[in-house]
Amino acid sequence: MTAHPAWKDPFGSNRLGLWLADRRDRKAKQIGRVAARWGWLKPMGERGKVVWIVAGAERENVRLAIELLRAIRVRRLDIRLVLTFEHEYPDMLALLDDCDKTGWGYAPCDHPKAVARVQARFEPFGVILVGARPRYNLLAALKPQAHVLTVNLMEVLGFDCERVYAADEALAAQHNIAPVVDMRAILSQAQVDPNFKSLVNGPNRRHLWWLHQASSDGALVDAWRAAFADDVLFVSGARPRGAVQAISGWNREPPAAGSVFWVDDEKWLPGIAAAVTATHLEQFNASLMWQAMAGGAAISRSASVRLPKAQLAEALPVANDLMATWQQYRDNPIAARKQGDTARRLFWQERRLAEQVSAELVERVFEW
Repeated sequence: MTAHPAWKDPFGSNRLGLWLADRRDRKAKQIGRVAARWGWLKPMGERGKVVWIVAGAERENVRLAIELLRAIRVRRLDIRLVLTFEHEYPDMLALLDDCDKTGWGYAPCDHPKAVARVQARFEPFGVILVGARPRYNLLAALKPQAHVLTVNLMEVLGFDCERVYAADEALAAQHNIAPVVDMRAILSQAQVDPNFKSLVNGPNRRHLWWLHQASSDGALVDAWRAAFADDVLFVSGARPRGAVQAISGWNREPPAAGSVFWVDDEKWLPGIAAAVTATHLEQFNASLMWQAMAGGAAISRSASVRLPKAQLAEALPVANDLMATWQQYRDNPIAARKQGDTARRLFWQERRLAEQVSAELVERVFEW
């Protein structure tokens, strides 16, 4: 999601920014979002302890928060669960339809009145922060809270909480930290129908490639067109300039040689990850990285991409000349397969640890 200047943050504490956000939502007839912004929220059900799960705006963290909520609900039928988020993803929220005593909706802003109001209305017994951007007044309110867990936060809270579940080794010096692991690895599809490659290629023998790019300047796409004119390229991230086709509008017929697809629908990524000869990350995205590694193809990264764990460098080497690297993978399939096997091995290592640590989190909530 696009970051807002602090004063324009619709979930911040600046009155002008909040007034603008309220006005925009009222024009869009999103009155519920205005009410949520000011803390007019209520847990579902009348009895039971409240556990509040606070997610940020990024799709991957909202999805993780939903999966943690579902796992907690299986273990604890007596508590009331509340999920708040900063961006709504209706397709994922449908997963919560069968959860009793569970409410979800937009998060309150960080204005002191909104924070005080939602604290009074929730009286949370426990709070779980999942990838949320910590804001000053909410954190001040949580400091005396007995049960606070953090998952995948990119900064230190400033006070000791009950348990820290970090995905980045740079945060490993915190107190009460669990083994460092990215629980988003659990969300990747590890077993994928292999027919995607046949669907794209039809009777043609050609290579497929995946580029996750940071900007739409098109330099890497132009270089690819010059070097791999007979192949097909999938681009996620920023939409490339020039002649590209959105994969959401693809008719599922084999495209022409040299075609470039912009992946505007993430449902295709597991199939792409398993079908390509190689993937390159020009910018870091945890969920895409794990999905690419699960696919078993060779992966590389730009020098600017910092990995959350040092050992991942074995699976994601830096490619200073991407086209030369991809030509090597094309011409030496054994080396490409070996690199892909390394990525898949490290993916499964992370996934197994993530399953153990997430189970520990759910068990901790069960003991509350």
